[in-house]
Amino acid sequence: MRITARQIELFQEAYRHRSTRKAANALHISQPAISRVVAELETEMGVTLFDRSGRKFEPTAAAHSLQQAVQKHYQGLERIRETASQIASGTGGHLRVATVPAVADTRVAVAAGKLMTEYPALRIDVDVLNERAGLAALREGRADCAVVSSDPGDPNLTCTRLADIHPVAILPPGDPQAGNQTISAAELAEKPQIMLPPLSPFRRAVENMFDREGVAFQIRAVGRTQTAVAGMVAQGAGRAIVDKSILAAAKGVDVSAAALTSELSWPIRLITLSASQDIPGLRRFTKELL
Repeated sequence: MRITARQIELFQEAYRHRSTRKAANALHISQPAISRVVAELETEMGVTLFDRSGRKFEPTAAAHSLQQAVQKHYQGLERIRETASQIASGTGGHLRVATVPAVADTRVAVAAGKLMTEYPALRIDVDVLNERAGLAALREGRADCAVVSSDPGDPNLTCTRLADIHPVAILPPGDPQAGNQTISAAELAEKPQIMLPPLSPFRRAVENMFDREGVAFQIRAVGRTQTAVAGMVAQGAGRAIVDKSILAAAKGVDVSAAALTSELSWPIRLITLSASQDIPGLRRFTKELL
C-alpha cells in the first residue's frame, strides 16, 4: 500500500480540525488540496475516512484507527502503511462497541473475543451502556457502533437486525418450580424477581409481558448484566428471565431453566453511522454477531 508522509500529515490536520477548510488554513494551503489528498488516501485504503453527509466532516471508525496508528508509529511510515492495510482488510484497527447490558457478556463479548483471537491486530473495546447512552456515544463519536433493541429511525444511521431473542426463566436450586420444562408468568411471579436496570429495553419487554398477562410481580434486586442476574439467582436471591445464551456463558452458575408459556421476544440490532457501515472491521463484527 502506497501511503506518503505528506498524506499522513494532511490527514492528521483534517482529523484534528474536523474540517478541510480549517485544516487548509492551518497548513496555509488550498482547501481543494486537502480534500484531494484525503480522497486519494481513501481510494488507496478502499475505506471511507470521513462522513461528509449534510454539512458534516466527521471521522469514521477507520479514521479513528488510522489516527491511533499514526500517533503510535509516526516515526515508522512502513508500520503506518501496514496498519492501514489491516484497517482496509478488517484484520486490524480499533473498534469501539457500545452495548446494552442484556447481550454485553454473552453475544457481544463472544463475538469480540472470537475476532480478536483470529486477528491479533484487531482491538475491540466493549462499553456497557443503556440504549439512550449507547446511541449518544455513537452520534458523538465515542463509539463506532451500538448494539441496542430499538430502531432509532435516524436516516444518518444504519440499522441491522441481528436476531430475535426468546428468553427463558431461571430458578435457583431447590426452587419449587425447578426441574419443570415450562413456567407461566403467574407461576414465575410467585417469587421475587432479579432484573436488569430500569432503563434496559430487555427489562421493559419482561415487564410488558407480566402486564399483558395481568400478573403483579415483585423486584428483589437489580443486576448490571445478565451474568450478575444469573449469579444472584443461583444463590437463591430470586428468579429471573434471561437470554438463554447466558447459561453457556456463565459457566459454573447453578440454575434451572424453564421455557416461558407467555409470548416474549426481544430484538437486538446493530446501529452504525451510515458512512461507517462498509468499514471492513465493522462488517466482520456484524457478521460474527449474525
